[in-house]
Amino acid sequence: IFSSKEEGEGQKSKGDQAKELLAKYGGAYLATSITLSLISFALCYVLINAGVDVQTLLQKVGITTDATGEKVGTFALAYAAHKAASPIRFPPTVALTPIVAGWIGKKADKEDK
Repeated sequence: IFSSKEEGEGQKSKGDQAKELLAKYGGAYLATSITLSLISFALCYVLINAGVDVQTLLQKVGITTDATGEKVGTFALAYAAHKAASPIRFPPTVALTPIVAGWIGKKADKEDK
């Protein structure tokens, strides 16, 4: 239903970057990624359910759509839009993971005392 623009050559793939974040930050990366994914899916669902043309919004940021999206239900369309928006979600995940790791680390330090 949706597809994003290709990544530039010579850059690490998003999958490789995600593996590095997981290796470095572990649970903090997973918590950040899952939280942002849940927010993204919920937002897509609410927007589609409210009648917002999410396909047009995604096209404005370079994510193409096809006519198949008009034939599926709200949940499926929201999921497809959520997955297509992954390139938009990944940079905040990268930026927020060290912050979340710091919070988790600080909480662990306080519990040890």
